Amino acid sequence: MREPPLADRIAALRDRLTPAERKVAELVAADPGAVTEATVASLARAAGVSEPTVIRFCRALGLDGFAELRLTLIRGEGPPRPVARSLGPGLPPDEAPAAVFDAALAALGAARESLDGGPVARAALALLRATRVEIWACGASFAAARHLEASLMPLCRAVAARDDGALQGLAAAMIEGDAVALCLSRSGAEREVVEAARLAASGGATVVALTRARSPLAAAATLLIPCEVTESSAPGGAAAIVQLAWTEALAATAALLAPPAGAARAERQATARAARRIAS
Repeated sequence: MREPPLADRIAALRDRLTPAERKVAELVAADPGAVTEATVASLARAAGVSEPTVIRFCRALGLDGFAELRLTLIRGEGPPRPVARSLGPGLPPDEAPAAVFDAALAALGAARESLDGGPVARAALALLRATRVEIWACGASFAAARHLEASLMPLCRAVAARDDGALQGLAAAMIEGDAVALCLSRSGAEREVVEAARLAASGGATVVALTRARSPLAAAATLLIPCEVTESSAPGGAAAIVQLAWTEALAATAALLAPPAGAARAERQATARAARRIAS
């Protein structure tokens, strides 16, 4: 049976909410559209409550959390979202693509729920001001590093992505205080990247880590962009998609903050790319 509209559910629940939760309910009822663009932190600030209060309000409505509240508002009270299925034995092969997409949507929703744009904006400014940008990653993270290299090249100066530990170490030894080392790691524990980050920081460079909080790489960083993902050795995991989304967010923020010279470089690169394509 379909759930009643969210506004009706809030009204029916109102008397059972705490005073703090009612503040959140009033904001959601007054301007649902604004909530679809909000984060847990921004909604909590607007209501004058704590972030856990926002989560408790969502769960009082029978939702998993803030991400599901946003999706419910975006859908306009549409049907429930698909439940992510396990990509294990027993799943029909023709259902595997849908299961992968469902897992990716769930992981991105969870990441969006805890997103804080402040560290991303600070990292983007550091990249734009740097005279040199080194991007270090290894293993599966290097695909995101290479993608980020292409995105930042028109905006920043002397951008280079490296996956070789020895070259990362050499670059770290030569890097200076006006440079940025951007380190990508899903676990935050790859020895060579962590050691290069520590060496770069000791030389005065700004070290930006896109990785797990409370990891060795996070501890070595000057600026941390928390990226919490669940690693899986089996195909179909969402870790790569979440990591790539974070790099896209960083590149997009840098593009918004870029001075006119950076925007002009980006336009020239777009023109050069178009010239290499076969006309259709």
